[in-house]
Amino acid sequence: MPAKDLPSTTPSSKVGRPRRGTEAERRDILFAAATKVFLKEGYGMASIDKVAAEAGASTRTLYQHFENKADLLAAVVGRLVERDMEAIFVQAELAQLEVDQALIRIGTTLLERFQDNQSRALFQLIAMEAHRFPELAKKVRASTKQRIESVVESYLRTQCEQGRLAIENPAATALLLLHMMVGDIKERTLFGTCDEAYSFDATAHVKRVVDLFLNGCDPAKTQRKSTV
Repeated sequence: MPAKDLPSTTPSSKVGRPRRGTEAERRDILFAAATKVFLKEGYGMASIDKVAAEAGASTRTLYQHFENKADLLAAVVGRLVERDMEAIFVQAELAQLEVDQALIRIGTTLLERFQDNQSRALFQLIAMEAHRFPELAKKVRASTKQRIESVVESYLRTQCEQGRLAIENPAATALLLLHMMVGDIKERTLFGTCDEAYSFDATAHVKRVVDLFLNGCDPAKTQRKSTV
C-alpha cells in the first residue's frame, strides 16, 4: 500500500511545527522515527503517538496519512522494497542485460536487503508478530511481497515472449524462483545468528540458483514440455 504524501513537519521541541527541507528529507525523518520506535518497542507496544513524538510531528497529522500502525509499518517496509526495485530496474536496465545477468542482479539485490541490519530486524519483527496481528502480515504482503513477485513475473513473461525462456506459467515460476533465491537467508535470518546472515555469500548462492533455473527453462535445452 503506497503511503500518501507525508506530513510537512520536522522534529523539534514544538510538536507540529512546520518542517524545513525537501519532501524526501521530511519522508526520511518520519520513516526513520517509525523504524526506531518499532524496533525499540516491538509492534505490540509501538503506537502512532510514539512515532509522532519521535518525529516531532502531531499525532493528528500522522493519522491523516496512515489509518493505523499496521499501515505505517507496511509503508516503512514498502519503502525499502521500492528502493530495491529502483536498484534493480533504474540503475540496471534489465532489457539490455543477458537473462542470467538480469536474474543475478535481481537476486543479489534482494539478498543484500536481508543482510542489511535494519531490514533484517524489521523482517524478524514482522515474522514474530504476524500470528498475533494478522492484519499486519496481510498489509505487509500486499505492499511488498506481491510487488516483488509481480515485477519478476513481468520480466519472465517478457523473456518468454521474446523466445529467450520457455515457461508456461510465469507467475508460478516467479514465485518458485524467488523462494530459491531468498528462502535460505530468510531461514538464517529467523533462526540463525547475525554472523550466519552476514557470512552468507549472496552472489555465489544466486549464481547457483540462476544456473539451475536457466538449465530448466532454456528452450534449447528443454527436452519435455514444461509444467511450471
